Amino acid sequence: MSLRALPQESDALSVVRKVADKVIADTRFGFTLVPQKEVLGMQVIDFRSLHPLPAQYVYAQSRLTAISDTTLSFGLGYAGGVSIWVNRKLAYREENPAMQIPKEISYNHFTFNRRFSASLKKGDNEIVISYKPIATAIPVVFLMPATAAGGLDTAAKFNSGMNTAWMLLGPVDNSTGLKPESPMPDYVMTGTKALNWVKSPQRFIPELETPPHAAYQRDPYTDWHYSHGAMVWSIMALDNDGKYNAFARQYIDFTLKQVPYFRYQYNSLFAWRGSYHRIFRRTMLDDTGAPILPFAELYVTEKNEALKALVTSIADYVTREQVRLKDGTFCRPEPVEFTVWADDLFMSVPFLLQMAKITGDHRYYDDAAKQALNFRKYLLNPQTGLYKHAWFDHKQQQSAAYWGRANGWVAWATAELLAKLPKTHPAYKQVLSNFRQHMKALLRYQNRNGFWHQVLDRRDSYEETSCTALFTLALARGVREGWLSAAYQKHAFAGWAAIQTKIDEDGVVHGICQGTEIGYDQEFYMKRKTIDNDPRGMGAVITAGLEISKLRR
Repeated sequence: MSLRALPQESDALSVVRKVADKVIADTRFGFTLVPQKEVLGMQVIDFRSLHPLPAQYVYAQSRLTAISDTTLSFGLGYAGGVSIWVNRKLAYREENPAMQIPKEISYNHFTFNRRFSASLKKGDNEIVISYKPIATAIPVVFLMPATAAGGLDTAAKFNSGMNTAWMLLGPVDNSTGLKPESPMPDYVMTGTKALNWVKSPQRFIPELETPPHAAYQRDPYTDWHYSHGAMVWSIMALDNDGKYNAFARQYIDFTLKQVPYFRYQYNSLFAWRGSYHRIFRRTMLDDTGAPILPFAELYVTEKNEALKALVTSIADYVTREQVRLKDGTFCRPEPVEFTVWADDLFMSVPFLLQMAKITGDHRYYDDAAKQALNFRKYLLNPQTGLYKHAWFDHKQQQSAAYWGRANGWVAWATAELLAKLPKTHPAYKQVLSNFRQHMKALLRYQNRNGFWHQVLDRRDSYEETSCTALFTLALARGVREGWLSAAYQKHAFAGWAAIQTKIDEDGVVHGICQGTEIGYDQEFYMKRKTIDNDPRGMGAVITAGLEISKLRR
């Protein structure tokens, strides 16, 4: 389908209202029941359907296929007594008095309280688990072929399916005369007249719906996600008490209503990729500082207990639990420990500024300013004036590329900081100077048609919509607020003109780079796909149009 762009003479505010209208039309506040799926190769062997007592044993059996003869490490989580046989050989046996449910510490990486290794043969391998529960813990065993970093080891793969890949047997105890605590007896594999293997029951869970007509199909807009938070926060700014604010309120109220059940689903059913899973995972700023933006924005003016509980719990995480370098700079444990992501300046600073307004505590201002100064220290290349996507603290080295959206997140976060940081703050003048230098450097990389590139210093990379929107909003606000001279205005207008060519008659935005982790070379960024109406760029496009409309008044 060819892009039917909106007329260039269209008013910027009218254009972004059409974009917001499409988002609203593509948002459905409802659920459908779906089979619960296996998550990231984690085997959740749930014995609750067998109702075992602490004195009883239950068994589980499955197969995993290895691509070659190998010795594989497994992560394990349980409370009680566990024995594990691989190809009829005992590979693990140990009592564990306390459950430590595996925790996802970064995308697709878990922590485990137990580990063991086992030899596998190429092809199918039989695995049997004997489990004796204890009264203080749920009867569940977690098992995953795991690398040292806690990621899935793909050298072997279990049969697919959440739980249903496992056959269950039991419960049995010593009264049967079968001595279940002994080395694996034949009856475990063959069954008896009284004890037969049964398939694990399939569980169905509610999942947020995406309308079939929606331009963006990868995730429902109602889910908890950093990009959705930025998008809804931007839509809120389109009016004070009209339909856009009403939509944001519906989004907020709907989420707050669902939280209690989905907390149970995440913590007790282990739906680690179910709807709203990020709100409970809370292992990075992606899960916290950006998704909360519309909620905190409403809480500034409307105090209620549900909003307070969520906003303050997120604030506690960001200020006290989020991983930082020794100097207090926010970082992540991926792709390696203590990596600073340029993205995280936006994932943190706007929320810290909201909390400063909510609480009156100037320490939030101090933290926001410190992040802006430190991110520049680690990520800026003074020769180009651009920010690299990441800093690898273990190597004391910047990453490979000047990714457009990474620089854009820095630009938007800094524009928010300048708008809300008291001018008397000790860091204000330096933040302003840094913003001006960044904006000046970006002009050298803007195309004559107004666009910026996916990799900013690579003219052979594609023209990308979200970074163009992010730079446009920063330039337009900078001129309007007097942080930049009037000479920058034409560059903001050129950026907006370029963005408009990517917005079609239906309000669908094209050319937004998909979600992007840290790449180790520039080619990684060059090959990233673009996705229509990807929420990772929608907030930027809406805010850019709003800033342009204010600048033209």
